[in-house]
Order: sequence, then C-alpha cells, then structure tokens
Amino acid sequence: MPEDALPLTRPVEIPAECFNLSRLAQRRFGPTLQFWLPGLPGNLVSVTATEWRCWNRQLHADLLSWGSFEMGARRALDDPIACEMTVHHSYSRTVLHRVHDSATIYLRKLLERHRPAERGRLLSWPHTTDGAPPTKT
Repeated sequence: MPEDALPLTRPVEIPAECFNLSRLAQRRFGPTLQFWLPGLPGNLVSVTATEWRCWNRQLHADLLSWGSFEMGARRALDDPIACEMTVHHSYSRTVLHRVHDSATIYLRKLLERHRPAERGRLLSWPHTTDGAPPTKT
C-alpha cells in the first residue's frame, strides 16, 4: 500500500467480545483505556467512547483507527459492531488481522485480575450452627 494513498477509510466490524470487553473495562476503569497489545510488541491501543487508535512506538505513528461506531445497528449483544476503520500507515498490515484478538486477550486478563469481590455472608462472632450462644469449655 503506497504511502500517498493513505489515509484509507473503509467499513469494518469489531468482534462483539472485543468491543463488549472494552466497554466493560471503560465502565470499571474510566472512559479512556491505553494498553500495549500482547503478542504485538510496540503497539499501543487507546480506547475512548468515540474512537480506538493503534499507535506504533518504533514509527511514532498511528497505524489504524476505528470510529463512527454504529451502536444502534446491532440487534444482540453478541453481534459485531459496524464502524469505519482508517489505515494511517502502510505498516498497519503487520497488525491489522491480529489487533482485535490481542486486545481481547488483554481485556479478558485485565477484567479477571480486577474482578469485583463475590458477595458473601456475614456471620456473627462467635458463631454456632444451632443459633444458641457459645458455651465455655
């Protein structure tokens, strides 16, 4: 892809799991997420409500961006999200087909590490199983 043909914008879909995990992470950790893509060294993804960007550290350049998310177009939570992807740099072809899988792996691990505590029961102390006060032995 010649540099003079860029940027190039086209319609694409973001896989449902990747998009849903990013929205859940934004609710838990704030509206802007930034993370390095596992398995794709030197590539940083920045996620906001209106745009995703993939930036490369070695090139100091944006490779790809996604925007114009069509939230109302999907009928179910497991449907992909239609959007527009813009190719900013010819090097983007090295990450293009792996960026969503890599982001999904990162987001799954992030949410698992910071999973909310499970609800538990509070027991009075000291506790007996029959409800009677404890006896001294």
